[in-house]
Amino acid sequence: MFKRLTLRNKIFLISTGLILLALVLIWIFVKPIYQQTIVNERTTIVSQLQEYALKRADVSIRNWQQATTYLSNQIIETPDAAQDLITKTINLTPGLMRVYIGEDNSPDPVAITRGDASTLDFDQIEYDWVPSTMDSQILVSWYDMEEIDVLFFATQRFIQIGQTVFRIRLLFDASRISEELLNIPLGGNYQVSVLQNNSQVILGSDSLNYPADLLSSDGSSQFRKLSLAGNEWYVLTSAFQTIPVWHVISVDDAFILQPVTNMIRYTLIAAGSIFLLMIFFSWYISKRINSPVKAIITDVENMQDLDFEKEIRPVELPEFRIMRETLESIRLKLQRYKEMNVERIILEEWKNKYLMTYTEDMLGFLDESHQFSFTNRTLTDFLTELGVSIENGKPELILEHPEIQTGEPARSEYNNDPYKIYITNHEIQHFKEGQPEFYDYQQVSIEDRNGKEHAAMILIHDKTEERLLDIKRNDMINIIVHELKNPVAGIKGLSELILESENPDPVQYRNLVQEISNAGERMNALVNRFLDVQKLELGRKELVYTSFNFVELYEDVISILNPQLMKNNIKIDMLKTGYGFTMNAERDLIFDAVQNLISNAIKYGDPGRTMEVDIKNTGDLLRFSITDFGYGISLEDQKKVFEKFFRVKSNAKSARVAGTGLGLAYVKEIVNQHKGEIKLESNEEIGSRFTIDIPIKPESES
Repeated sequence: MFKRLTLRNKIFLISTGLILLALVLIWIFVKPIYQQTIVNERTTIVSQLQEYALKRADVSIRNWQQATTYLSNQIIETPDAAQDLITKTINLTPGLMRVYIGEDNSPDPVAITRGDASTLDFDQIEYDWVPSTMDSQILVSWYDMEEIDVLFFATQRFIQIGQTVFRIRLLFDASRISEELLNIPLGGNYQVSVLQNNSQVILGSDSLNYPADLLSSDGSSQFRKLSLAGNEWYVLTSAFQTIPVWHVISVDDAFILQPVTNMIRYTLIAAGSIFLLMIFFSWYISKRINSPVKAIITDVENMQDLDFEKEIRPVELPEFRIMRETLESIRLKLQRYKEMNVERIILEEWKNKYLMTYTEDMLGFLDESHQFSFTNRTLTDFLTELGVSIENGKPELILEHPEIQTGEPARSEYNNDPYKIYITNHEIQHFKEGQPEFYDYQQVSIEDRNGKEHAAMILIHDKTEERLLDIKRNDMINIIVHELKNPVAGIKGLSELILESENPDPVQYRNLVQEISNAGERMNALVNRFLDVQKLELGRKELVYTSFNFVELYEDVISILNPQLMKNNIKIDMLKTGYGFTMNAERDLIFDAVQNLISNAIKYGDPGRTMEVDIKNTGDLLRFSITDFGYGISLEDQKKVFEKFFRVKSNAKSARVAGTGLGLAYVKEIVNQHKGEIKLESNEEIGSRFTIDIPIKPESES
């Protein structure tokens, strides 16, 4: 049947099938994801608007409570000036309409009223007092005087003057707060209410019967989807910071999911359009998708450059409208902050953040939930290496990590009323690939009188190099003691043998004294060589640069080592490349370096060899290379051969050669002092080839 259809019908059927398949896939896969995204985005906007309104309300309420505390304290200090203080407070405190003061049980307290509020009937106000979250000594209450559309916020505090307890009550006009709390600029169908802890409605709509468990017991904000009054509602609850009251925003499910409905509608329209234009206008569809993204990216780049004046341009596609509106809202806020001189604060924060980010020590800050709110570059790398999530990371995940060993903590305490600062120090070890790394771990915490932690910082200092240096220093001392043990034991034994002999044979006596002298020479050579290396490493030896011919220096070395060469039947083929081998350097040190390399080449190989020496002038460098065709050095030993007291033991013949293990360390330090470079190449074919490059002139002359 399909084969009999015309090409146009085949294209029609295939296109129809693809479109239907696409619609099914969109309905099954895309719609749920998009719906969840829309819910997250819109509830985030609602949450941001709610947070903004709560912050503004908390600021006013906090100021009013502080005014209550301040007025109470002033009256306690100067009770005779109470009326003047109250009048001054009314004039200076925005929104304050009336102040009552009287004895606790007095039915007729003294009342002082702001002039523009003298016509209001304050006696009809009914109070429902609850303790303030901010200050337990202050009681607060709301009252809505509906007939004149005024919302009152009242604070009350008891003070004692002498033996008498007085009650101070302040009434504030909270109409502006009510307007901002109830009129959230959302659009669509929503309801706003202000509830007490018992879910009693103080302000706003009470048409929705909220469940008793709507408000969390721990005061945390919540987002829930509830069935109320026959409809589905998204309900966001957040607590005030200053009073035990909750702000509740209920948004109709249909309003939240409106973009999803629009998406389905537009998808059906697009499906019909694609059916007609999918072959000829696919490029146009791509352009319509890419253009809004590019426009938004271009506008966001302006914000990145702290330019908040340019509007986020409107986009045509509905999928990007919410993004554009969100970015535009952020732009307007940033513009307002910039006008309030927040740019300077941001720049200072950036500078401090950069300084903390790029410090070598690991640095992290913790929030009130004891999770990392900031980690610098090195701590981020360390947490990643341990496999600890940065978003949910806590210091305990470091200290309790299976790759971490922790020492006994040392804790110190400092009082800085009303806070206490605790400093906890640990020494921790991190075993990385079986090798230990050593760190000093310090945690600084700030806690209030109730033991609640408000902020904390951790500082981790890597002291692996210092610890390894201590270990290396101890190993060096042990090696020196070990190397000196045999000569000292020999001297002691030979000395005892001489002392025990009553009539020693003169020849035997001379031989024993000569052995003692030889042992002393070995000890002296070991100590002098070690001291030479130490002086160079510590920079205590001042280099005296002179001009000399390197080839002549090489020939002087050969004349000294010639007996060893003849004894081992070793020949040297020398090749010179270039002209003028005169250089400026510390001649004695260069002499020692060349002599050590040639002497090692003689010792670490079989007799009867022919070694190769290459002397080359490259213009800036004098290169000396010797190839010994000897025993060679394993790859593992090549990594350590320039360390002090290291002896090659991977080769049995090399291990039998006597030496201090300081020669190559001495050569390397000489080369380093001359700002040169030493290289080692070793294999079975060439044995070992050592190459040193020394600048012909010091850097100062260059």
